[in-house]
Amino acid sequence: MANLLDGDYGTEVRTVDRVVISAQNLMVWVTTTDERLMVKVCRLAEAHEWLATRAAMVGWLADRGQPVARPLVSVSGERQLLRDDRSAGVQPIVPGSLLDATDHDQVRAAGRALAALHEELAAWPDASSLESIGPVAGERGKLWALPERRAETVPRELLDRLDRRIVELPESPGRQPVHTDFRGANLLWQGTGISGVLDFEEARIDPAVVDLANTVCLLGTWYSNWQPISLEAQRLLIDSYTDRRPLTGAEQAWLPPLIAWGMIGLGWSQEAERWL
Repeated sequence: MANLLDGDYGTEVRTVDRVVISAQNLMVWVTTTDERLMVKVCRLAEAHEWLATRAAMVGWLADRGQPVARPLVSVSGERQLLRDDRSAGVQPIVPGSLLDATDHDQVRAAGRALAALHEELAAWPDASSLESIGPVAGERGKLWALPERRAETVPRELLDRLDRRIVELPESPGRQPVHTDFRGANLLWQGTGISGVLDFEEARIDPAVVDLANTVCLLGTWYSNWQPISLEAQRLLIDSYTDRRPLTGAEQAWLPPLIAWGMIGLGWSQEAERWL
């Protein structure tokens, strides 16, 4: 790790502060002579292009003033390095605490931040690159599909209501780059606003309203604490989002069944009923 930072980034490691292994990734927090950094190494060489594309997107978002962790550029001009069949990236530690979804001010700020992020992502000139490289860590489930055996635990009447709403939907809204995992574990709060939006590794092309619905379902989830936010908070999130980025007619029609579908998939049938 020290050799990577010294040789490829020209920075000296003073201390290694934390090490975490998660799935295919090794994450190391270090303190250098100038700042605190996080080095993330993926052991899958085939993931390199996927990660490099998203690192470029995050760098572009940082240039546009979005609160993201701008990937460091190596001395060779790369944001993502392939070394010894492993893909590595380095980013600064963003200040802030994990978002508290019980605080309505933070929920409103999250809605505004997601809307602003969607506006910027819609303008990213290299959006097609997100589709030209296939995912390497498993694809998201097909739209309207439920996790294996989930349907067996959901009241048939609720599934029938969802099916009826799906049949009535207009044509799918337009697609654009989206985050896909905009939730409490990936949002930082400092002072009076969102200080960091983290983890763009699953970013892909999807309707923005799909990302909004997913956020309504997942905003209150951290790493090991999974629970829905209150209905009031759900509506505050949507209202603050639409104050910044109003929904089209098609998006308005799609949002409630998308939220219901997401809640059912998470095992929260009572929450789903509220949206059908």
